[in-house]
Amino acid sequence: MLILVFTPKEDIKNLKMAVRAVKLHEYLSKNNIRIIKIFDFDFRKLSVLMFINFLKIFYFLIVKKKTDVVLFENERSIALLNFFKLFRCSIAIDIRDNRALQHSAYRIDDSPKVLESIQNTLNKNIEYCDYVFVVSEGCKNLYPKEFHHKIYVIENASDPDHFKSTNYPNNNRIGFLSGIAPGRGIELLIEAAILVKKKIPKLQLSIGGKYNKKHDISVTHYKELVDKYSNEWISFHDDISYSINAPEFISNCSLTIIPHPDHQHYHTTLAVKLFDYMACGRPVVATNCIETAKVINEYSCGLISNFSAKDMAEKIVYLLQNPELAAKLGHNGRKAVESYYNWNNIARKMINCFKIGR
Repeated sequence: MLILVFTPKEDIKNLKMAVRAVKLHEYLSKNNIRIIKIFDFDFRKLSVLMFINFLKIFYFLIVKKKTDVVLFENERSIALLNFFKLFRCSIAIDIRDNRALQHSAYRIDDSPKVLESIQNTLNKNIEYCDYVFVVSEGCKNLYPKEFHHKIYVIENASDPDHFKSTNYPNNNRIGFLSGIAPGRGIELLIEAAILVKKKIPKLQLSIGGKYNKKHDISVTHYKELVDKYSNEWISFHDDISYSINAPEFISNCSLTIIPHPDHQHYHTTLAVKLFDYMACGRPVVATNCIETAKVINEYSCGLISNFSAKDMAEKIVYLLQNPELAAKLGHNGRKAVESYYNWNNIARKMINCFKIGR
């Protein structure tokens, strides 16, 4: 089977974004799927990269068989989809995030006009595509039921060979590793940590992640967080790379936090960081977002708090004061990644979807 993939160009050796795309493509290849990658496609640009992209597309159209697929990462222009429809290509879209909901949650480019435009384009993409991949049942239910027959749940996952489980440190360090943007719940986490500090004086809070340099609001938000909260026990780390030091960052923590707010985006998505936390054998304290809570409760790998700093603080204190339970919950998470939530298994699940949809 051959898949022509339209994807952002990423530095795999220093990966900071597009983790799902990179890892899925890697493990599709390991399962004998031939991948041709089209990087940063924009027909309006004249460049060597675009010339190479056009050659790859021409090659694909010449050699393609009925079983071969064109795979897009998130929504694309209808004109581009129509181009491949003219050549009777099977088309798939991997909706890593519903970007309309994501922009609303992050409070970035969230004017009603922008959000409506993104959602309309996405709905058109779903209508045109033969295969639609989403990360959860909650995401699937965002879209009209008339399309559910071609929408497949392909969850996020982790790489247990990269994120290795280590001995539980019991060092009173809690960690959050994610992209940094308004609406991520970082203020809630810090507020909860301040309450925890009153009961556990040796507490350390490590916040790791990058802000999106393309969005001024994200840059400003990160700088304001650092200026307001950075001290001897709250540290910010903007040098964390998925492919280099993310496993070490997580493993240095006694437990990990997902402080997502009460928003539809967070209720329907499943963040990659959840499974990386689990792969490292660290218990997770997460707010009660539906899909995240479902995984944590099913595999007994952490505790769920409501959307208040007080309740989150209580859950954090309980685990830090009960290290044997914390280590057990972390072990449960590791087993879940080894048995199901790993990229190799998820890639095979996608391959089976292509077989079912023929």
